[in-house]
Amino acid sequence: MKALVALLLHVALGIFFMMAIWPAMQGSNDGYTGAVAVAPKVVVEEAVVEAESAAVAPVETVVPDAPAPVAPADSSNPAENENTALYSVVDGNKLDANSYAGFKLYRNWCARCHGTYGQGMVGPNLADSLKVISEKEFFDTVGNGKSGTIGSMPAWKANVKVMAGRDQLYAYLMARSDGAIGVEKPKKQ
Repeated sequence: MKALVALLLHVALGIFFMMAIWPAMQGSNDGYTGAVAVAPKVVVEEAVVEAESAAVAPVETVVPDAPAPVAPADSSNPAENENTALYSVVDGNKLDANSYAGFKLYRNWCARCHGTYGQGMVGPNLADSLKVISEKEFFDTVGNGKSGTIGSMPAWKANVKVMAGRDQLYAYLMARSDGAIGVEKPKKQ
């Protein structure tokens, strides 16, 4: 009789836990909404020449708190690179939505081996690695994994979230690699 009661309690507890975690397994609240191109913020100012009291043509200047835009490494359309930034950082740690989604993916899947800020731990320093590898090599390594001298990185091609967010992950890590964001937790713009 005790065994039957114990079995029924275990079954009821199992059903309860499945009903409690099932909605979390079905949905995603990580903020990922897809790849989004981020354009640099540009302000148009008019300069005035005091000596002749004549206005000069408008001059484009990048907003002081926004770093210069960085174009994707392997784009086939150079004209597109001029109007699209890979990431945008303001106030030293505020990322655009695209790069911030990359930070969240990094935090959830990569930081345990590559360190909180990409500085390296068991895995290599990604901030340094992205200075020497191309975007294509980065995507290949993420998808197919890699064996190194110390250990190996798993292939993430079966992880739908990681594969769908590779471009966001790359944008976030390039912001780290370029020094646009310091060694601190990023925030969303």
